[in-house]
Amino acid sequence: MANPTSACQDPWELAKSRFSQDLEPHEIDLFNNATLENIYYSASNANRADAETSKTRGVVRRLGPLVSAIESYGEAFDTFAQISPLYLSPIWGSIRVVLVVASSYSKFYDKIVDTLGRIGDILPRFRDYERIYNGQKHQRLTQALSNTYLEIITLCSEFRKTIRGQKNSKVRRLLKPLAFDKQFDEAIDRFRQHKQNVEDEARTCHMIEAAEKRDAQLVVFAEERRRKLLAKLSNVDSKLRHRKLKDSRHEGTGLWFLFCPEYENWQAASESSILCCHGIPGCGKSVLASSIIDSWNAGGTLIFYYCDYADKRTLEPSNVFGAMARQALEKLEVLPETLASEIEQAEHDGEKLADPSQALIILQKSFHLVPDPIYLILDGLDEATESAQNLICNNLKQLFGRTGLPIKLLITGREDLSSSLMLEPAITFFRVSMASNAIALDIEKYVRGSTRRLILDGSLVIRDPDLEKLIVSELVDGAKGM
Repeated sequence: MANPTSACQDPWELAKSRFSQDLEPHEIDLFNNATLENIYYSASNANRADAETSKTRGVVRRLGPLVSAIESYGEAFDTFAQISPLYLSPIWGSIRVVLVVASSYSKFYDKIVDTLGRIGDILPRFRDYERIYNGQKHQRLTQALSNTYLEIITLCSEFRKTIRGQKNSKVRRLLKPLAFDKQFDEAIDRFRQHKQNVEDEARTCHMIEAAEKRDAQLVVFAEERRRKLLAKLSNVDSKLRHRKLKDSRHEGTGLWFLFCPEYENWQAASESSILCCHGIPGCGKSVLASSIIDSWNAGGTLIFYYCDYADKRTLEPSNVFGAMARQALEKLEVLPETLASEIEQAEHDGEKLADPSQALIILQKSFHLVPDPIYLILDGLDEATESAQNLICNNLKQLFGRTGLPIKLLITGREDLSSSLMLEPAITFFRVSMASNAIALDIEKYVRGSTRRLILDGSLVIRDPDLEKLIVSELVDGAKGM
């Protein structure tokens, strides 16, 4: 519907202007001061003498459906636009002027009242449709309904013009009755057509709503299917393990690694490369991995996985590859149907994909669906059994050769893992050792921070700063890089 603030374009303003352009002064007063309470009366609000006549009571009864429909229209508009007075006033005004003009011609007066009453029965109830369909969303339905009510002003304008023609010409008074009857019948037909238009639009609204409901159900179904497919790949949650490590990590530790030339070169390399970070058990490799993940600012796709001896599931090759594939596919809103079907058909033992090679194939295909380069951070592989380590390393080597994508693997573990991952010279290989001197600063930060926290909360009572320094120094030395 046209914006009511644009008066020069609004059809309601145009209809109001056309109706009132040749009104006589007393008719303009009737038009401008028309309300629901006074449209039945031929005089102003101050003169209600005719309110008690049987004729007026009959008009009130016969126009009841019309008034009810118009009121419903105004209430519906008022709920979301606060503009109903703009539309109701010209409707009340045009009806009132026509009734006053026709009151001197009883034959036409009764016919007009009867016609308006019949139109009231035909009018679609705006409020009923507004309850079912959102008027702001379904603008075409709102427009069709408004066109119907706008027609009331147009019809009243035609009635007034016809009555004036009768008044000004004796010949017309003799010839017009039959044409006037035809005009009433045509008016009824027009409103029936308006009602049909509204019902057609309502059916369209229903189809739209039904389609949207089906689409919503399909989205829910697709999302549920997606969730089940991803869960089938692996139920190992590396993100949970990462959050635990993050909570235990002292702020500022691990930053030294980000400035190692080996790490910088590994991350910046345009081709596939491997970075092996090795160190003794307990030296903080997992905490370091969590620090690298949280500090990540490169492009491409980052995927990480933690092997945890306390959770035997994380040491299974199928879970390593399946969980990595799941992380990659979680970045997609929609899974390709061919891959979704492949996951559905893959054999599952109730905990994981039964065949590690099948999990590897799915991981490989998932890499082609996310932005490259692919960065893999695999922590603690040395916690798996020797056979599992060999299987995982051999399959990772296959990934480098099959995908054709730049894959960057950062793996933490004991030093002997490096030899298992050695590839042909085309794959650049970097090593970083977490020797005690490399992580001494991290240990000192952690010990100093923990000691200061104990002092502040009262668990450790020390008043001598030199004693605090001595405690920190002894603990750092005694840690021996662990």
